Amino acid sequence: MMMGKVPSFSPGSTVSSALPGYVTLCLTLQVHRLVSAQFKVTGPDRLIITSLGGEAVLPCHLSPRMSAENMEVRWFRSWCSPVVHLYCDGQDQYGEQMLEYRGRTELLKENINNGSVFLRIRDIRPSDDGQYTCFFQSSVSYEAALLELQVAGQ
Repeated sequence: MMMGKVPSFSPGSTVSSALPGYVTLCLTLQVHRLVSAQFKVTGPDRLIITSLGGEAVLPCHLSPRMSAENMEVRWFRSWCSPVVHLYCDGQDQYGEQMLEYRGRTELLKENINNGSVFLRIRDIRPSDDGQYTCFFQSSVSYEAALLELQVAGQ
């Protein structure tokens, strides 16, 4: 039995330094392959008002109605921040969740087969005030909606 030499790559080698660029290119091509507007995402047409210490329920819906059970549903505050809540691969994912939302969020999925989800945020804090984005992504399309939460009594 002949043993082949296993190549080793040092941090400065051409192959390893080209790898991040290759991965970035693959991710870019994957995202560009997705097409926006296969469906629309809608939130409420009004401001959601809640009180300190209470809870808020943020609604989000797909139009036309379709199952979102196998989609990624991501709630976040800004594009560059970790998530407020993430549902992916048929279950809630907490690894990327912002620390300040740990243990306070729940995705209500009773109507997920009809394209409706609701994010419940418990123990409302002053920092919860502001915009939220509800983002749906299927294997071929993605779309998002903005929602505004106002915390009263600050």
